[in-house]
Amino acid sequence: MASDLPVLQPTAERCRSLLSKGLYINAGLPPGKEAVGDGNFWCGKTQTTYGPDDRLCDGMECRDTSRSCYEG
Repeated sequence: MASDLPVLQPTAERCRSLLSKGLYINAGLPPGKEAVGDGNFWCGKTQTTYGPDDRLCDGMECRDTSRSCYEG
C-alpha cells in the first residue's frame, strides 16, 4: 500500500515582477476566487519568459528568494 505523499506548500510570495494573464482577468474578484489562470507567465523586467538571471519564470520558480532578481 502506497503512503500519502506530502504536499509541499510554497513559503515565499511570488516575485512582484512576475506577470500573467490571470492578473488582469481576475482583478477585482474576491480573494480565493479565480475566473481563469492559463499558467502562462512572463517577467515584467525582461518582458520574456526568462528573468534577468536567465532562469525560467513561472509560479514556482519566482518564489525562490535566492534569485538575484527576486522582489518580495
